[in-house]
Formats: sequence, C-alpha cells, structure tokens
Amino acid sequence: MTWITVTTVLLLVTQCVSSAEENDTIELKYRQATITAARGSSAILSCVAKYDFDKCSLLHVVWQQVNNNNTELIDPNKYLTTVNETIYDGNRRVRQVVTEILDLTPKDSGQFQCNAVCENEETARGHFIYITVTGLNMDDSLHSKLTKSSSSP
Repeated sequence: MTWITVTTVLLLVTQCVSSAEENDTIELKYRQATITAARGSSAILSCVAKYDFDKCSLLHVVWQQVNNNNTELIDPNKYLTTVNETIYDGNRRVRQVVTEILDLTPKDSGQFQCNAVCENEETARGHFIYITVTGLNMDDSLHSKLTKSSSSP
C-alpha cells in the first residue's frame, strides 16, 4: 500500500491550481468542422476568444492556414475579417473573429486554425478546421452549359 503524505497532496493541489490559473488568460472556442465548398464560392471561419483584460490587454486573434506555413489570413483582397468585442464581469472580454475566404480556389484547400497571442507572449491555439474546394467555379460551369446548348442542333 502506498502512503501519500499531506505535503505531497498539498504540492499536487498547488501545481494543479497554478496550471489552471496560467491557462485562464485566453480560451478559444469554435465548432469543429469539415467544409466542402465549390470553387469560386466563399467559406466562413468563426472563432471566439475569451480572455482576461488585466492579464492580456493587447490580444491578437487571427485565422491561419496551417498547411501553408501558418500563413495569417489577412490579405484584404482575399479575406474579409470582422471583429466584435464584448466586455463582461469587469475585466473579462469576449472577442469574435469571423474571416470569410473569398473566391475559393484549390489552393485554399487545407487545414485552418484560430490562434491568439497576448503581449506577454501567452498563446492559445484551437483545433483544426478542414476546407476542401471542389469542382469548377460558377462561371466555368455556366459557360460549359451555354457552350453545350449553343452547339446542340
């Protein structure tokens, strides 16, 4: 039978509480998903970051394409991002970051992840979202139908 001393129990409890406090600064939430979208359409990624403003007054939240060297989705010609923030419980905040990927191409297929970084370098990463871009874009599909119908007798 193994005996655990009171000192050992207190040490374990202290370590667990410390770990919980360290991870309490930023929390990312969003649904797991696999998105299949047609070429030329758009896809929407939405992430919610809950954080403690006293511990992290400057927070950077962004979607990244993981299979493309963690490239941040910030090009205004390709991505439309909106940010909303709400304050609650004094120092707690909720920031929603919604990024729409415009005019999807096969290069947009891959793994995406929401990433948050504080000025104190504390980070949080969410799970992966998978996007698969399929088929012809709408213009190609319409052109193909028109070509077929005009060549028919």
